[in-house]
Amino acid sequence: MNADTTSAGTRREKPPPESEGATLTVEDLSVHYGGVCAVSSIGFTVEPGQSVGIIGANGAGKTSTLKALMGLVPRSGGRVTFGGTDLAKVRARDVVRHGIGYVPEGRHVFPGLTVEKNLMLGAYARSWRDSGTRESLAEVYELFPVLGEMRSRLAGALSGGQQQMLAVGRALMARPRLILLDEPSMGLSPKLVEDILAVLLRLRGEGLSLLLVEQNAKLTFEATSDCVVMENGEVAMTGTSAELRDDVRVRRIYLGL
Repeated sequence: MNADTTSAGTRREKPPPESEGATLTVEDLSVHYGGVCAVSSIGFTVEPGQSVGIIGANGAGKTSTLKALMGLVPRSGGRVTFGGTDLAKVRARDVVRHGIGYVPEGRHVFPGLTVEKNLMLGAYARSWRDSGTRESLAEVYELFPVLGEMRSRLAGALSGGQQQMLAVGRALMARPRLILLDEPSMGLSPKLVEDILAVLLRLRGEGLSLLLVEQNAKLTFEATSDCVVMENGEVAMTGTSAELRDDVRVRRIYLGL
């Protein structure tokens, strides 16, 4: 594949033509667990290169939203499209082939495999003989040097912060145009949260679309351009991250100010 050089110095392959300009469109999405409604008729979009955050308290429906987008839980209503493709017609295991990466809550690395094998599993949607796969691996090591240093170490021996880097790197191995991240700062020290923020800002600067779910509103407002506030499974507020950061209600509830 052809490649171009970003301002950050990392070489990223050009996306296939069908994935360029891919917009995520969520319309009237609902998710039920038995008789319990977790997400109720929500809607939002993520434009190409846009970074959108979803904030809310525990139980607001944030994680259920991401899982529904990935097809990991059934949608009880609504429509989700990416680049014009109806994701209801795509098996969960094949969503990544359409250009969507996913970093789940809790990291979910494979503890008994090495760092490098974990990363290579992230490229399962690509040909193992694809020369770009090794290039992607080099880019992940450039983005997270500690992973390169520990490439032969078992993932289960890594710290929580290192496992989070591994989870992000694994998602990047598939060359997504949009990456969904669920609580990437959970359980991390303030220093590591700053490191994750720096990575998100770098990916955003490279033009990767981001959909970030976080309880850490401060991190979300700094990492994204636009934000959705969820309460009790519904969208309570939307706006630019700057607007919501300065909103009196949001500052009181989510920032404690």
